[in-house]
Amino acid sequence: MAITDKVYLKNHQQIASQLERSFPRGAFKGATLDILYQGEGLAKLDDATRDRVLDFAEDFLDCDCEANPHCGCPERKFVRYLLELRAEGLGPDAIVDVMGDDYMLYAYPGDVLSFLDDSVRTLEAVEALADVDGQPESGEQARTLREQLVR
Repeated sequence: MAITDKVYLKNHQQIASQLERSFPRGAFKGATLDILYQGEGLAKLDDATRDRVLDFAEDFLDCDCEANPHCGCPERKFVRYLLELRAEGLGPDAIVDVMGDDYMLYAYPGDVLSFLDDSVRTLEAVEALADVDGQPESGEQARTLREQLVR
């Protein structure tokens, strides 16, 4: 299961109440993306929530894909965001705190830790494959990224 399947709206019940509509609490669920980011619902949200929703939309939903926001770009951008937070030296608890502050999102620190561990293992595999395939530049790039994650 992808980490984005384990990321939730922090104040889901409050947001659903403001919108007078039920929808999944998963931040990257199709219905959630449709309801929160289709414009008409934004006017019903309080200022703080609207600001976080708009920040999320600006940072993760901005792409030119025809199927936006169901194109996979938001999930890829969010994964990159998590990896950048880790590369800055933040641990799973701090990452959860930051994503809550930035976007009113929540994930369990254990899920974030598992995601980060899987990312390190994937980069180790890329390193090994690049070395076997005679692509030292790719192997070095994977090594550098892995080292940023394990600090």
